[in-house]
Amino acid sequence: MRDHTGARRTLSAVAVLALATACSTTTPEEEGGTGHAPERGHAHSGDLTVSGAWMPEPANPEVGALYFEIANGAEADRTLTGVVTSLSETAELHTTGTGDNGASHMEEVEEIPVPAGETVELTSGGHHVMVLDLPEPPAEGEEFTAVLTFAGGTELDLTVPVEAMAGNNGDH
Repeated sequence: MRDHTGARRTLSAVAVLALATACSTTTPEEEGGTGHAPERGHAHSGDLTVSGAWMPEPANPEVGALYFEIANGAEADRTLTGVVTSLSETAELHTTGTGDNGASHMEEVEEIPVPAGETVELTSGGHHVMVLDLPEPPAEGEEFTAVLTFAGGTELDLTVPVEAMAGNNGDH
């Protein structure tokens, strides 16, 4: 009598692998292949890491918003104090607040604190960077550079993609 256990295990393994491959939801972009979605900007210096940097294609041709996350792996607080971009001479740190009447509004801030051991997200409806006085609005698929400056002089250079607005209603 022949033992077919090894052959059955091999066939079972091949079947499971084929099923897993067929059901995979990984896109070529996620696998590092060429696709339409550009990689979002990222940079690292010491215990600071910036990731997910992107700009939605501006709805207003004169202003744009820059979004990203800052992770502070240090035991000391860090502070984002400024941003310079290749798009415009004017970039400001902003936050979204709520007025006495309950309406949200944007206001410029001098700095954005990044507490020790935490990640701060710059996003629509919260902290973000406004790029003002755009001489020409960037289009989806284009890239630009941004330099983030932190208290103490640390600078992080990013390449930032411009992406479709998809779901962005223009609020910052």
